[in-house]
Amino acid sequence: MKRNILFIFFSLFISLNSYAFKFSPMSTSIRLKDKTNSTLFYLENDSDQPIAVTTTLLKREMTKDGIETNKKITDELTIYPSQLIIPAAEKRSVKVTWVGKTIPKVETAYRLVAEQLPIDIDKDKKQKASIKVLLKYVAALYIDPENFSSDVSFKKMDVDEKNVSFTFSNDGKKHQVLSNLEMKITGKKTIELKSDDLKGASGENVLAESERVFHFPKVGKFKDIQPSDKVKISFEKD
Repeated sequence: MKRNILFIFFSLFISLNSYAFKFSPMSTSIRLKDKTNSTLFYLENDSDQPIAVTTTLLKREMTKDGIETNKKITDELTIYPSQLIIPAAEKRSVKVTWVGKTIPKVETAYRLVAEQLPIDIDKDKKQKASIKVLLKYVAALYIDPENFSSDVSFKKMDVDEKNVSFTFSNDGKKHQVLSNLEMKITGKKTIELKSDDLKGASGENVLAESERVFHFPKVGKFKDIQPSDKVKISFEKD
């Protein structure tokens, strides 16, 4: 199940040891109504060397076409510690706390970025090479003031000579992942699109009070779709 969550390797290296870390959870919420104003993220160093990690919080926004932008937060969230050294084979946590003075009227989305800082592992100058590792996790964090719910519906279909475009609308106050999305299109022909046919849409995130548009080339199952066809969608709701 795709969660629009990024796990990025910035460099690969050859070594008998693995200088990396594990990070969890990759998606979580702070539910203010439940009198919870903080959450923990865990970082585990599964190597035999200490590592340095820096953590950053960013506001998350997304265009209709799924282009994500991230802005610096102001004073609504704090993170501690923002930098840490994790000894070999040990685990540490960072705490994110909501300190905003104004309660959001809709679920708000953030990113927590945990990035391993470059480390000169080889301190023996007599050896020919040193290894620098940079690993980055980007997790999803949501502030949910009222245990809100999503309300995703199919809005419209646009068909031209080259593409078929589907627009989804989330009128709810909480994000929704289109897990295992399927579509049934009826007209002169009945066309059933399974999750594998809808790669690029199935598993994608529709943030609260927003729309997403997904474009598919008019080939294969999509080539016989007509503008007047009716569309029915189904997906696994969180």
